[in-house]
Amino acid sequence: MSYLTDRYIANLGGAAIVGLNWNSTTDTYTRLGAASGRDRTFFDLILPYIAMRRCNMDDTGLVTAYFGDSSYIEDGSNGQVMVEIPAFYYKVDILSNGYNWWISSAPVLGFKLHPAFTRNSVIKDYQYIGAYEASVYDVTASAIEVDTLTVTAGATASGNITITLDGNYKYTVAVLASDTAAAVATKIYSAGNKTGYMGTVWTVANPSSGVVTFTAGAAGLKSTVKFTDTGTTGATATIVKTTAGAGGYVLNDAAGYDFTATTGDKLCSVKNMKPASGWNNSLTIVNTRILAKNRGSIFDQQDFLITSAIQLLYLIEYGGFNSQSLLSQGVSNITDDGATNMGVPTGLTNALGNTSGQVSYTHYQTSQITNPFSYRGIENVFGNLYKFVDGINIQYNVPYISDNGFVSDMFTSPYINSSLTLYNANDYASDIKVSSAFDYMFLAGSGGGSASTKLTDYYYQATGNMIACFGGDWRDGSVAGLFCWSLNNGSGYTYRLFGGRLLKK
Repeated sequence: MSYLTDRYIANLGGAAIVGLNWNSTTDTYTRLGAASGRDRTFFDLILPYIAMRRCNMDDTGLVTAYFGDSSYIEDGSNGQVMVEIPAFYYKVDILSNGYNWWISSAPVLGFKLHPAFTRNSVIKDYQYIGAYEASVYDVTASAIEVDTLTVTAGATASGNITITLDGNYKYTVAVLASDTAAAVATKIYSAGNKTGYMGTVWTVANPSSGVVTFTAGAAGLKSTVKFTDTGTTGATATIVKTTAGAGGYVLNDAAGYDFTATTGDKLCSVKNMKPASGWNNSLTIVNTRILAKNRGSIFDQQDFLITSAIQLLYLIEYGGFNSQSLLSQGVSNITDDGATNMGVPTGLTNALGNTSGQVSYTHYQTSQITNPFSYRGIENVFGNLYKFVDGINIQYNVPYISDNGFVSDMFTSPYINSSLTLYNANDYASDIKVSSAFDYMFLAGSGGGSASTKLTDYYYQATGNMIACFGGDWRDGSVAGLFCWSLNNGSGYTYRLFGGRLLKK
């Protein structure tokens, strides 16, 4: 850095005015301000980037520890794992052939406080977003799940049966036509002492009279054991859950979420959980909002303003829209089974702490290598599962924005009509739609881009009253990314590829 830049940053306590120009005609980028001529590592030295960090937060909103503190832990015992994002100021120059985007952590003439840090007219010094994709805490009493599988008929033909544990962890048992019920049970037992999905050990008791007892060695596991005759072996079984298995953090996105406002289950951000989805539950944007509020009135689910802030921070730091190329492909390359929630568990990037980067992970179901990643502590900010985004309602391609009081299908106060009409087709976005009043958004204004040009991520839309989902999922390939938006579903939509993320405003 130059002497003047050193002095400038020092005088502002690590602050610097940094920017990025995108020439949308030539699709080229130029770093601006103190970032001119610098690479990405320069941002490790300046605010607000250097101050983004993981922390534990209790349900009153109190930060109880930061990453690196001796009391910091990711399992929920010291609070939820959040990422602290300090307030910053921004400016957008809307040019005839593109944009200049600017950030400063200190107030500068011509800059505005990013709207993510003003809520219901109250200025906030920080925002806190879940470090992990959301899972669910079951508020009922803790228990250990025990399932008894009784083989009621032996095999009449040779073939395979499949035992499924932990939602989608499977193993196959070969049986012969001559196998009695007791023999089938013995084969299930012999193959069945498994360390299942996400490390949960199912202890399998020695069978007696064709009865095989499975005990999950973790509180909160709610999945049931399943017996499937994958051929025509003739073997049959019954399964009885002898302990409810409710309580604690729900490890495997199992059925039974309680969406009762105030007294029901709670949205979480903790490690070693399969992210919650609509696989076994009606996890709509409305119900995800309820789960977030059940943690405390100060909590919400991820919203549009904080998403826009993260997009801007990334864009200026990495110098381009193509997050899959510049940051990580993310968890977007998994062959879909068409049936289950195949999202990878939370906490795989814990070793990265507050830094950005990716890790290599062998998918528990397909054995494919994929790349969970972190952007400054925010794990899988895109990919793995789509995330519901609150604070934006879309009516016939016109977004309405609110910073508080989130309700779906509302198009009056506190929601403000942007008066911007977004692109009306599904396509890779080639430009954004902004105005002087709504200059912080990265929603599609036109199509005709590709996976490697312009915004590089896909945009979905539909007419009518729509909600926003963000980032793409495990199967999406080049469709996914930090600028991927799905604005083509209503507020009652639920799907196994859609989940959420906790936010404390």
